[in-house]
Amino acid sequence: MKLQLIKGALALFLLQICPLSIGQTVTQQLTSEEIANRVAYVHGSDFVMTNPTLVTALGNVMTNRIEYGISPQMENEKYPLLSSFPLMAKANPTIQGADFANFNLSTFNPLVYNLEFFSDKIQVIRIDNTNYIMVVKPIVRS
Repeated sequence: MKLQLIKGALALFLLQICPLSIGQTVTQQLTSEEIANRVAYVHGSDFVMTNPTLVTALGNVMTNRIEYGISPQMENEKYPLLSSFPLMAKANPTIQGADFANFNLSTFNPLVYNLEFFSDKIQVIRIDNTNYIMVVKPIVRS
């Protein structure tokens, strides 16, 4: 229990430092309908209808736990590229990843990628061919 609290405190501390190094961060501001549409695109509309709690949790991920910042790409950068993560194509085999050449944060759907959204570790991911960094904050378990 104490170890989890220490890990959580350390993760929050690192999260406070991380945005300072990448400048101002923003989150996506989405309506309930936009959240449902993004979840349905990845998992199907039946999933949205039968899993309202999980849809709410994924909405929380998109609007509160993922931050986007601007940071020029460095030569020896260690952040994984978003394109290195597989697409979540099980329910929708025609799913499309981000258009990195014309990346638009307001239409970007992070759920398309098989990321660890419910991890207790902070994740920092470079969005290919952009100055955007995506920071997925760890889930805090009680």
